[in-house]
Amino acid sequence: MVNVLVTGGAGFIGSHIATALVERGDKVRILDNLCAGFMKNLEHIRDDVEFIEGDVADVAAVQRAVQGVELVFHQAALASVPLSLDKPLEVNQACVTGTVNVLDQAAKAGVRRVVYAASSAAYGNRLSAAKRESDAPQVLSPYAAAKLAGELYCQAFFHSFGLETVGLRYFNVFGPRQDPNSAYSAVIPLFVTAILGDRRPVVYGDGGQSRDFIFVGNVVQGNLLAAEAPD
Repeated sequence: MVNVLVTGGAGFIGSHIATALVERGDKVRILDNLCAGFMKNLEHIRDDVEFIEGDVADVAAVQRAVQGVELVFHQAALASVPLSLDKPLEVNQACVTGTVNVLDQAAKAGVRRVVYAASSAAYGNRLSAAKRESDAPQVLSPYAAAKLAGELYCQAFFHSFGLETVGLRYFNVFGPRQDPNSAYSAVIPLFVTAILGDRRPVVYGDGGQSRDFIFVGNVVQGNLLAAEAPD
């Protein structure tokens, strides 16, 4: 059994990670400010986790959350390109300040490893199908800049303090518990909700745009593997 913290654990992806950790027998603590997460996402495991309502940018909340923890799955963020255009300071606070705070407190508390939810937004709009970590970043939005900054801070905390970090650049994640009512909801829940409601899905532009999608269960699997992969 491992003592684990999931930031943003009441959110779409975080709640699935928390569920998988509970199912494998870990002791799970969740830190979430419920800005984008919902307690209903945790109903099925509510008695099996410790829940702390708090913000990752709050030093005291994160200090409390990381105590006695071996692994951190850092999922908390304001994950939206459009929102970052409307409110870049808020997104920076959540994604950059929050990440630095999590890394700082994790290093001080002796956490072994932090698995960070990075973003494919770092790749920009390259036309090549294959994306490589060695590709130069192409930052096209404040959100992309914030998530890339988180990656750089992960590297910095490893080299400066020995804190093991792994960043996973998620593409467009879909699956159960994805909020279709959000103003920034992704295309799959919007389309599914429209079809279930006997409405025509709305396609913007000429319909020629493309996206890469990944199922949330595969993202969970990747996180669990990243937490235990050799150095």
